[in-house]
Amino acid sequence: TAICATSLIAKEISVDISKKRTESVYFNLNTEAEVTVPNDNWDISFMNGVVNAAIRINGGQGVRLWHVTDGSIADYNNPIDTTGKFDIWKEYINDDKTWTIGAFNLGHDGFAENTGDYGWGQYSQTVVEGTELFVIKLRNGDYKKIAISELSTGIYYFIYSDLNNENQKSEEVSKSDTKDKLFSYFDLEEGKSIDREPLMSDWDLEFSKYVELVTGQGVTQPYPVVGIRANQNIKIAQLDGVDVNNTPKPKDEDFSYVINEIGWDWKEYDFNTNAYKVVPERVYYVQRYEIVKKDTGLVELPVGALNKIVFTGFDGSKFTFELNGAVASVSEKNDNNKFAVTPNIVNRNENLNLIYAGSDLGEATLNIYSATGQNVYTQSVNLTKNLQISNINASDLSSGIYFIRIQKNNSIYTQKFIVK
Repeated sequence: TAICATSLIAKEISVDISKKRTESVYFNLNTEAEVTVPNDNWDISFMNGVVNAAIRINGGQGVRLWHVTDGSIADYNNPIDTTGKFDIWKEYINDDKTWTIGAFNLGHDGFAENTGDYGWGQYSQTVVEGTELFVIKLRNGDYKKIAISELSTGIYYFIYSDLNNENQKSEEVSKSDTKDKLFSYFDLEEGKSIDREPLMSDWDLEFSKYVELVTGQGVTQPYPVVGIRANQNIKIAQLDGVDVNNTPKPKDEDFSYVINEIGWDWKEYDFNTNAYKVVPERVYYVQRYEIVKKDTGLVELPVGALNKIVFTGFDGSKFTFELNGAVASVSEKNDNNKFAVTPNIVNRNENLNLIYAGSDLGEATLNIYSATGQNVYTQSVNLTKNLQISNINASDLSSGIYFIRIQKNNSIYTQKFIVK
């Protein structure tokens, strides 16, 4: 990818998760839509997706988890005396780099590691069978023992009770109940499932309070932070020591799927002023991707705009940043003289007129994506010099922002248009 400067008018955005930091905000960079939900009404979450078996805890709201290392799920019916045990058992937190490893996973992702070991259980012939026993501290300070019995046909089965065996409950959470969302949530205090996330296609970044390993004064330990994590199909590049107004475009290798690439450390607390200050000369680029099946195998392609973020402030719960939308996509050839859409604002009953004058000739694919990354139109085209296409009608498209893309091998040309 060639390096070029981007200098576009940025829009200031504010996102607030409440003074008590008890909310999460899911943010869509292309539409600037915010979904604000409570973050203090759940204890554990279960990851959806065919190969995923991550179970996470709500560390940001005080939930903690210990692995009962001197026992197993076979010992679940025995009362637990915790005297001296918290010095022996190992405490686990959620992985801060990937969604696929939660505290219950004990550091393992059985699919990625090709071992079938998911920490709380072991994969065996289409079922993940529970093997481990845990003690969990809930949001309200109560301690429970808990074990995940199994994951079978997309349903998580788990049991929990007081440490002395009272108030025993057997529950289940089905992935199908929150289809197309990253996680299903459960409130262990009330014994009920919580549906709190927007669809994965509707958000890019989550603003919230969570726990991460933090190093200070030579000691690394779990610590609650307020920061930003990315959706599973989002790549982020962090550039330091750059002019935030005229920033070089990042290279492909600068991007990472690490969910806390933005995280919390773009700000620092100044004890002299008793206020937060933003790390200077730092810029983030955020790009949504999709995995497309080609004859040569699975191919990773950018979807929609490459967004540029520059943080300008933080007051403890409110994030302020400049969002520079409509930056050229990561891998595309950004030459408006070679690909144009006219008009770029159309009514629903009008045709789009495409003019292509690039040097990449031959069979190519034309796709139209919504602002959320959904593929809403596909056709094959034969690229020729001065190709004109005028048979694409907007009648089937809802009002909103769209990106039209022509791809020929590794060359990608993208333009934005709006349907009124």
